[in-house]
Amino acid sequence: MRFVKQVAIAVLLASSLPVFADEVSPSGRFFDRKGEGWYWYHDPKEKVQIEPKSTPKAAPKPAPEPKDEPFSVEWLRKNMPILMDRAINDPTKENVEAYLYAQRVAMDKSQRYAEMTQKVVAADPFLDENNRVPLATYAKPFFLRKADEGKEEALKHLSTVAGIWVFFDSKCEFCRPQANTAVEMAKRYGIHTKFISMDGKGLPNIQTFVKNEGHAQTLGLTITPTTVLIVPPNSYYIVSQGMMAQDQLADRILLAAESNNLLPSDLAAKVRAYDRGVLTNNDTKSGATDDPKDWVKTLKDRLKGRY
Repeated sequence: MRFVKQVAIAVLLASSLPVFADEVSPSGRFFDRKGEGWYWYHDPKEKVQIEPKSTPKAAPKPAPEPKDEPFSVEWLRKNMPILMDRAINDPTKENVEAYLYAQRVAMDKSQRYAEMTQKVVAADPFLDENNRVPLATYAKPFFLRKADEGKEEALKHLSTVAGIWVFFDSKCEFCRPQANTAVEMAKRYGIHTKFISMDGKGLPNIQTFVKNEGHAQTLGLTITPTTVLIVPPNSYYIVSQGMMAQDQLADRILLAAESNNLLPSDLAAKVRAYDRGVLTNNDTKSGATDDPKDWVKTLKDRLKGRY
C-alpha cells in the first residue's frame, strides 16, 4: 500500500508540472523514464539564436580628383616646381626644354594679364591711381604743394584751439635744437608755446620758461625733450618724445589732432590728401554678394564722390 501511494503521488506531481519536448521519452510517459528517480525534472535551456554574420558593405570609392587643364595657372603652380627639380637633377635636353617651355607659358600669361590690366585701368577712373595721386613728374609737385597748404591751414586752425608744451632739461643735449624747432613753429603758425624746465634751469636759447611743478609727473613723462599738444580745459596728447625736425613735429601734431577730432571735416580732408578715393573699412564690411558683377558695382557706387 505504501508503495502504491508513493506512485500515485508521483503521478499527480508529474501531471501538474510542465513537460518539455526535449525531456520526454519517445513514448512521452513518466514510467518510461523511471530510471531518473527523484531527479527527473530539468530546467529548460534557452536556445541562443545565432544571427548570421552580415557581409560588410564595400566603402564607396572616392571620386577621382578633377585634373587641372594643362597650361592653366593651377597646372603651372603644381608642375613647374616638379619640372624645375627634374631639370636640375637630370639636365637632359628633354627635361630642361620641358621646364623652359612651361616657364615661357607662365611669362606669356603674365604679359597678357598686364596688357589687359592696362586697358581696364585706363578705361576705369576708379582703378587709375593717377586720378588719386598724380604720377607725372610735372604734376606731382602741384599735388604736394596743395597737401602742404592743407597742413599749414590746419596748423593755423589748431593755434586757435590748442597749444604746445615743451619739456626740457638744461643738461639735455637734444633739448636746445628741439626748443629752436618749437620756437620756429610758434612763429610760423602762431601756436602758443610754453617751455617747462625739469631741473628748474633754462637753456641758452630759452630764457622764458616755467619750472616743472608736477606737470611731467601728471603726464607720466620720463625723457626730454618731450612735446605735448594741450587742448583746454584738460585734454593733452603726447606728440613726440625726443628730438624731431619741424616737418616731423608738424605731422605728429596733426596726427594727434585728427585722431581726436580736433579738426573740421574740410580741413581733415585736406590733411589726408593721400586718402583721396580710398575705401573705408565700412565700405567693405557689407552690402555685397558673392557675384563679382554685384560687388564690383557696389564698390563703384561707394567710390563715387570720393575724388
